[in-house]
Amino acid sequence: MGSAAFIFVIIFYALMIIPCVGVAWIGKNLLDRLGRYPSKTPAIQMSIVVKLTVLEVVSMTLLLLFFKILVAE
Repeated sequence: MGSAAFIFVIIFYALMIIPCVGVAWIGKNLLDRLGRYPSKTPAIQMSIVVKLTVLEVVSMTLLLLFFKILVAE
């Protein structure tokens, strides 16, 4: 039973760490682009919002899929 819990924790942390790394990478790119082109702030922010929305939807879908697989009856 201990190995099943360890596998669960590894999968859950992977599902949580991947979106966090993605958000950090997108945020770094946002700051770099805003530093280079401060007059294009609205356009840069809109492109980032689309990327963050896609990342959020994908990560939430993976978490729900993981939950659905574990609770399957």
